[in-house]
Amino acid sequence: MKQKQGPYPSPSAMRQWAANEASPMMALESGELTTDVRGVPLGAANFGGKIQDVWLSVEESGKDDTNTLSLTVDVKINGTTCLTTAPVIAHVSGEASTNKTTKVSGDTGVTQATMSSANSVSPGDMITYDMTLTRTASPTTEMRNLAVAVDFEPT
Repeated sequence: MKQKQGPYPSPSAMRQWAANEASPMMALESGELTTDVRGVPLGAANFGGKIQDVWLSVEESGKDDTNTLSLTVDVKINGTTCLTTAPVIAHVSGEASTNKTTKVSGDTGVTQATMSSANSVSPGDMITYDMTLTRTASPTTEMRNLAVAVDFEPT
């Protein structure tokens, strides 16, 4: 796909327009999260640039004060991860099940994503994610309602 050539009102016009456009890369997993999911399509990149951030939110962070309860999401561009550190939301023993997000730093049990240098996208690149859930057979409260978001920066 050939990108249209100006004239544009400024050299950064495409970047400014894309910054004000809602990102098309968001996935929602509705209900209780009880198993891993692999290769879930988020969509195809509609412009060239790079993935600048990946973040997660859950409505309920779950509760299991005896065993590990956490979820990790790996985002991939054409099957190759774009993350050095995947975002994680984990239950912290003693805490109530609550909304948690990796978008904002400072929450307990949260690890924010770190992008790798392999985060460039071209128009048409397929973006997918894998969710890995670490849990025992019966936590007190299941994790619930996941949102996976991918933020882009156009070139």
